[in-house]
Amino acid sequence: MRKLTAAFALLLLAACTTMTSTPTSTNDASCTFKPSCPPPPPADNPTPAQIELDNIYTYLAYAVVYKNWQTSEDDAARGYNIGSVLVNEQNHVVCWGVNSIIATGNNTQHGEVRLLTNYLGNTRQRRLERFVVYTTLEPCAMCSGTMTLLSVRRTVWGQRDPDFGDAIQRLTLNSKPSGYCPYPRGVISVEARNDITQAIDQAYCRAYESVSLTAWLASADARALYARANDRLASYRVTYPENQPFLDEARRYLTGVPSTFVPIPYAANCPP
Repeated sequence: MRKLTAAFALLLLAACTTMTSTPTSTNDASCTFKPSCPPPPPADNPTPAQIELDNIYTYLAYAVVYKNWQTSEDDAARGYNIGSVLVNEQNHVVCWGVNSIIATGNNTQHGEVRLLTNYLGNTRQRRLERFVVYTTLEPCAMCSGTMTLLSVRRTVWGQRDPDFGDAIQRLTLNSKPSGYCPYPRGVISVEARNDITQAIDQAYCRAYESVSLTAWLASADARALYARANDRLASYRVTYPENQPFLDEARRYLTGVPSTFVPIPYAANCPP
């Protein structure tokens, strides 16, 4: 009996020693991450036909905003006069979104975020590798990050933002060896190439010192330029015949976009 008691005591002592022994150090600095930098997004070299198609869908983005034009920034408004459309790899427009930060009381509700959130929720997709976002204003850091994480291929915008723009360019900047690698899944980001986009940039440039961008976007000057874009979409004649079906589609699509605020999730033209 004494032998059994002694053996049990030795086992108990061994167990206690094991439980109280010093754990393996987690401060071992011998391993460091050495990721290779991802390549930058490819250079944007659109054909003349692609430039025309970019302009058609940029006019559509302007027209979507114009259809629900906001005349002020007060609490009764939907949000700012900023919006976007999403185009798939077959060049078909599949969703729209407009800034709704005032109607929702949520400052994350930018046009691109609503566009992408609603489309992904309705279609259950997770990535948008071959999609293009056409937006009336150069994307901010939040919208740029969202597009990057979703692997959006390209974004084309209709007005430069001198204060909050260049966000995608910063995400794709390689500041090695002393800084950082570009963020993975780089998005091509370019301004639309047409006279209305240039006129909007110049008009706001002249007002830049005296008014905020979002206040200017509620002005009569901005409304007149967006009205010109809306009319351009309605009267445009293609130079490249292969773009005619997409122009016709853009015009039909606009008729189905609501002219009042709608909460997420919305099914109207998203997807059509």
